[in-house]
Amino acid sequence: MKKLILIFLIFNSCGFTDDETSVPDNLISEEKMIDILYDMSLISVSKGINKRILENNGVKPKKYILKKYNIDSLQFVVSNEYYSKDLERYLKIYEEVLNKLETNREIVIDSIENYKKDRAKRSQEINLETPKNNKLSKPSLSGDLNSNILEN
Repeated sequence: MKKLILIFLIFNSCGFTDDETSVPDNLISEEKMIDILYDMSLISVSKGINKRILENNGVKPKKYILKKYNIDSLQFVVSNEYYSKDLERYLKIYEEVLNKLETNREIVIDSIENYKKDRAKRSQEINLETPKNNKLSKPSLSGDLNSNILEN
């Protein structure tokens, strides 16, 4: 009987709480979590492309994101853990991150295409300019200089 009471006390002292339903006090909102994960993805990609630029500018990606969103690492970990317990909600968050990344990709591709078009248009304009505006096209030589050159 004493063993049974001891086991009962041990289980009660462990405090079986339902972690899935308990919301952390400092939970990051879903919208903010989407923004944080989006920025983390961008920085992760940029680190892979040219890590030296970030290092030379003294950017520490994790600290930068935490400071930008005014959160601490524990708050992020607890919020991430909370959202990961509900798979549908977690997948929804990551789908939103992917949508933002895709939208950003399309914007970048459009701006690159516009830049190329503008550059090609400007090149055509330069080629069509009149020769008098282009100082490098024809050197102007005086008649005396031409005869001196021909005589030598």
